[in-house]
Amino acid sequence: MQVSTEILKETDVLIASFLTGMALLLAYDLIRIMRRLIPHKPWAMGAEDLLFWAGSAVALFAMLYRENSGYIRGFAIGGVLIGMLAYNLLLSAWVVKGSVFLLEKALFLASRPLVWTARLLKGPFGRLKKLVKKVLRFFKKQLKKLWKAVRMGVCKL
Repeated sequence: MQVSTEILKETDVLIASFLTGMALLLAYDLIRIMRRLIPHKPWAMGAEDLLFWAGSAVALFAMLYRENSGYIRGFAIGGVLIGMLAYNLLLSAWVVKGSVFLLEKALFLASRPLVWTARLLKGPFGRLKKLVKKVLRFFKKQLKKLWKAVRMGVCKL
């Protein structure tokens, strides 16, 4: 028994829509990872979501255009939704938590040399800062004395 080419084509569309749904949710997980690492204001999150959904609409249209000549079929939309649901239930938590954990550790390790350098330079620069403050305080006193002498000289005229 042979399967018709029409059924095979619809199966290809269903698989492509399933994978597109998974890819869309993976892209949103990347946004979620970024939000956990870098705090966002509500308006920035709204803008990110708006850009994501606009990009999702373009990606979905491109998939439908490429796979199904632009025809919107219920099973294609269902495939996208099932792909998103499957990814969300099976992989999303692992991807987000694992990525955030690994990136935080990598950032911590990358920042250690900077912290050590700052600690080493804190002593000499701290002393330099105190010296600069003393010099500035001295010049401020001298300028006040000079200004007072000028005012007194102008008032005597």
